[in-house]
Amino acid sequence: MSSEWPLFGELNGDNLLVEFGKFTGLHWNDTFSMAPFVCEALRNYMNPAPAAQEQAVAPSESGYQWKEVFLPEGTRLRASFDRKQYFAVVAGTEIKYGEHAISPSCFANLFGCGNRNAWKAVWLRLPGSTEWLLADVCRSARKAAIARLMTGAADKDGQPSPAAQPAPSSPTTPQDKRKQPAEQPPSRLTSAAPRPAERQPAPRAAHGNEVARKKSAGRNARRKRRAARLAATG
Repeated sequence: MSSEWPLFGELNGDNLLVEFGKFTGLHWNDTFSMAPFVCEALRNYMNPAPAAQEQAVAPSESGYQWKEVFLPEGTRLRASFDRKQYFAVVAGTEIKYGEHAISPSCFANLFGCGNRNAWKAVWLRLPGSTEWLLADVCRSARKAAIARLMTGAADKDGQPSPAAQPAPSSPTTPQDKRKQPAEQPPSRLTSAAPRPAERQPAPRAAHGNEVARKKSAGRNARRKRRAARLAATG
């Protein structure tokens, strides 16, 4: 064994350098060639590579339904009394405080007088979140989301359906035309639009000649009627 490797000697009867040389394919006594591999092995030992990240687990559908608010499995609940906090967690479909399954109201009133409103006293931290939210805030947000959902559904149901496209008419033959009744013309009373009142021309003043002609025509007519009566009586 070379004196340049005082730390590498016999270990449990096996020559460490010989084994390492077999692993690298180099001769164990070739210190210059073996040194980089030895240093790399030591660095990997001192700074191991991070473990491969586990595949994301599908979120569980279990949880606790608290009125309008659904608490998925893993939700943390927090309350306090006399400046001391205590916690519970949603496991499966139950809220667990230690080994006991309790309701939100029971959890809020584990300590104290027993008349506290759980919505105002319990804080929630949902899985994957780092923020604590008051249960009453979560309930208000959930109610608003439900109202928007219902309004959108109502608007969707109230939309008029698109007008149906008319079916293409089939070509008609001369026989079909004879079978079809003749179209009746629209009634004048119903279809004719009312005409605007026509302006009547103003009567013109009669001249002297026209008045004389009218008088002479009246005399001639009287003579003819008189002659006709005499002829009838004679």
